Amino acid sequence: MGAQEAMDERTGGIEDVRFADPAFLADPWTPLIRLQEEAPVFYSRNQGGWIISRYDDVRAAFADRRLSASRVDQLFRGMPEELQKQLEAVRLYTGLIVNRLDGRDHTRIRVLMLKAFDAAVVRTVQGFIGDVIDEILDECERLGEFDFMQAVSATLPTRVMQKLFDLPDEYRPLLFKLASDFTSASSAANVTPELLLKLDATIRTMNDVFNAIIPEREKNPGDDLISMMVNARDGLNKLSNDEMLAQLHGMVVAGAETTAHTLATQLVQIVRQEKLLATLRETPERAFDLVTELLRYPGTVKCMTRFAGEDIELHGQTITKGDLLWIMHAGANVDTRHWDDPFGTDIDRHNLRDSMAFGPGLHFCVGHMLARTELTEFFTRALRRFDVEILQQDFEMVPSYIFYGYKELRVRFTPRAA
Repeated sequence: MGAQEAMDERTGGIEDVRFADPAFLADPWTPLIRLQEEAPVFYSRNQGGWIISRYDDVRAAFADRRLSASRVDQLFRGMPEELQKQLEAVRLYTGLIVNRLDGRDHTRIRVLMLKAFDAAVVRTVQGFIGDVIDEILDECERLGEFDFMQAVSATLPTRVMQKLFDLPDEYRPLLFKLASDFTSASSAANVTPELLLKLDATIRTMNDVFNAIIPEREKNPGDDLISMMVNARDGLNKLSNDEMLAQLHGMVVAGAETTAHTLATQLVQIVRQEKLLATLRETPERAFDLVTELLRYPGTVKCMTRFAGEDIELHGQTITKGDLLWIMHAGANVDTRHWDDPFGTDIDRHNLRDSMAFGPGLHFCVGHMLARTELTEFFTRALRRFDVEILQQDFEMVPSYIFYGYKELRVRFTPRAA
């Protein structure tokens, strides 16, 4: 059998998908539902790997130790060797972030991260999150009509991370640049050399900043996240300096980019569904349940990737050691085998644990409570204070295989009568 015949046998003649297509970026659910029926384990020639789309298979994949989260090589697929030599910072530091580690190293670092993001820490930051939101809403009132992505999404999560790190205002643009450059490269539907080179330079600049701050926090620790990580590394689970830097990068990216897109997509859902808007205003204590449900659908994280550590049989398909897997949160979160009326918004749905929003299993997002707190606080305060109009019908989506989000969101915020 020739290479072409082997490939045709793998795909089974089923219509392929391309994550960079504008239609897929706007609506990943329709093609994923089709694959759930036709080929729940589908080899995508376009994506160069297996697409896993059903709920039970996605949940099982995230718990499967035969699948490796060490996926830095995915960034360099098809890149010239000469270029890769210029990207030492990208390879080292993205590879050390906790959600890209396996085994003992993952467990060791994850324990420290869980301590940094425990419920007590989230409660202590809730007050200043509210203060930051009120300041941003003051600016929204001054502007009246604006791009929500710039005025809110690009501002709120970054300011929260700045506060958590206890950094001066001068570092805020750099934190945003790190999050933006990292996400543009690591989650791009089409990775380019330019994106990777830009990311490498930003990582090196951010390291210079953190390397100047870490010794200060070692001598004079506070109650900020950097101090917590520094103190933790003096215990039994020690972090090397490179590991420390990588986790700080990871916190900036996860804390900023995911929440930024979620703020915008959830605002559109709430404003366009009168029932949701009324529920939020009449029973603001249900805001947490509402944002949790909207994290399921439409959600923000469409998928994560893994590499097969050994040959695996699944639904009659042979996944070969070294193969890339695209594990689709977006498909799992609308699978009718698990969810009733998956495209409806039901705030009474018990999905805090069932939703794939933050990835289940070994690599469950350690900052999930911080993200939910930011979302809950923002929508409670913003929609109590303003009537909001969405000023566009169609959206240009971010070109990301990971994130579902808008490039721009034009809105009008009008103060409500007392």
